[in-house]
Amino acid sequence: MTRRPPFDLQGELRSFPPTLLFQMMALGGLVGRLTMRAAAGTCELYFQRGQLVFARAPGQGETVGHELVRRGLVARDAVERAAAERARRRNGPRLGALLVERGLVRREDLEDMIQTRIKDAIYLCCDWREGKFAFEAGAEPSDEDILLDMPLESLLLECMTRADEARHGAGAGLDHA
Repeated sequence: MTRRPPFDLQGELRSFPPTLLFQMMALGGLVGRLTMRAAAGTCELYFQRGQLVFARAPGQGETVGHELVRRGLVARDAVERAAAERARRRNGPRLGALLVERGLVRREDLEDMIQTRIKDAIYLCCDWREGKFAFEAGAEPSDEDILLDMPLESLLLECMTRADEARHGAGAGLDHA
């Protein structure tokens, strides 16, 4: 019996930058997890039929509950009660689903917030040029019920726009020094 390699594709980001990897996954209609490791940390991106549907980046440590409170979408005590219930019901609904079920948060607000978190993770790692990547075919985002539904071309365009704005913003500060 032959053993399957741990990753189906792996390499260096300097040879295969993130945007090229995203396009390769899209063109191949691939399903799986792309893990990129750089000095800034680790980013996990999930593809379904070539579509980038979920991402987790370093520095996204704030929980969904804390972010909902910070954004003023729900009271802290309501999040704490829902979190306690979630802890009692191991295989029960996720925290966001509990809050929606109780009418404390609108499903649309929860989806918008989570999709923004996914896009922020993608934008964060889009410019990485040093580090390693590995793609594991068939891996799916576990326990994630809110996924991104946005064409890859739109995501890449937004990545380039954000990078350009960041460069001009940094340059603008230097011009006036």
